[in-house]
Amino acid sequence: MVGIELKGAFRGETRRSLRSGFGVYQYLNPFFRYEGTWHEGKKHGFGKLIFADGSYYQGEFANNEIMGQGTRYFASSRNTYTGHFYYGEMDGHGRLKMGNDDCYEGDFKSNHFEGEGSYLSHDKQLYTGTWHNHRRHGYGEQTYLDGSRYSGDWITNKRHGFGKLTDAQDGFIIYEGSWKNDLMHGEGTYNLGESYTYRNGMIINNYPIGWPFRLYINENQTSTLILTEEPIIITVDIIDSSENNTRVEADCGRLIRLRCGQQTDQPTSDSLPTPFGFHVNLIPRSTNPISFDDQLVSASNEEMNMSERNQPIQDSMLAAADNGRAQFIGININTFVMQRASSSASSGSQQLTQSASTSSSQPTSARSNRRKDKLRMQSFVFIIDDITDPVPFNKSLDAVYLPVQCSTTNMTQ
Repeated sequence: MVGIELKGAFRGETRRSLRSGFGVYQYLNPFFRYEGTWHEGKKHGFGKLIFADGSYYQGEFANNEIMGQGTRYFASSRNTYTGHFYYGEMDGHGRLKMGNDDCYEGDFKSNHFEGEGSYLSHDKQLYTGTWHNHRRHGYGEQTYLDGSRYSGDWITNKRHGFGKLTDAQDGFIIYEGSWKNDLMHGEGTYNLGESYTYRNGMIINNYPIGWPFRLYINENQTSTLILTEEPIIITVDIIDSSENNTRVEADCGRLIRLRCGQQTDQPTSDSLPTPFGFHVNLIPRSTNPISFDDQLVSASNEEMNMSERNQPIQDSMLAAADNGRAQFIGININTFVMQRASSSASSGSQQLTQSASTSSSQPTSARSNRRKDKLRMQSFVFIIDDITDPVPFNKSLDAVYLPVQCSTTNMTQ
């Protein structure tokens, strides 16, 4: 039987009627063909096993088995493995270059990623760490398509345990804390650029516990703010309505904006709508504070400088919330250019303006008193909103509208 096999399927060196040395053997199954060294009738040493579909193994053999260092090419997937083999399987250290240009280099066990290894995808995402049963498992570092980087614990290909996510450009930590099933889950600190931090708070499935939060104005303040010549402080708290309206002290650095406007029933394209059925015309912040009497007199000046009339509306004030609280300090009547509202006043205020213009011959003090009455009757409102950018957790806090009355009780007549 051996002699017939040698004579019909084997060409090469023999010794004592056994294949020994270099030879080429065509298996009875035409799918397989071997060319390489032999020892006592067995594939042994260095050789190449060729498959009819174009696949092949080239490397070391021992006692008829694929054993040792070699290269295996898989025609169907176009994967190429170079490394250590054990009884025909990828086992030990090796490098697998895949047909889609992904590449893994590291430890293998029974054809699976097992142990330490690095996986570089075709779009340059890189994981370096431990593997178990072909999955990221244990500690590892993953660089994503946007350049961000996760360093921490993994379980079966998902971020799970403790880890931190780092920004690509500046290198600052976006999130550091607990993870579960690939989501931020548990206690952690979330940073958004240089402005916003959710510090040492509880996060459930990528969102703070109790989300959404809302803005809350001056805990003991009445529904309408009385604005006088005496500076006041407006306190804005970020509260968790699901936790008995407690302040969210973990919420730090959120950007809160305070603007002033006048209610109008004749909106224009520049007017801001509100949820209460009226519109607001914004009033700019006063860049050069003047006395209240001077402000009122200038309101009646119909020859106001056109460049001043056309001055763009500015954000009235900005304040960064720290520990869930923002404070606007030193707010009074002169903080905003109230006379700007005279052109968009309600019809009742317009009548007052006309009356005032027909009595221009009256003493200045009388005109001033009329302007004060007019200012008191106008409907002002503070708009307080969250303008943090980027928006934390993809949700900004709803705006608060605070009615304002201007009081002149403390002013010299």
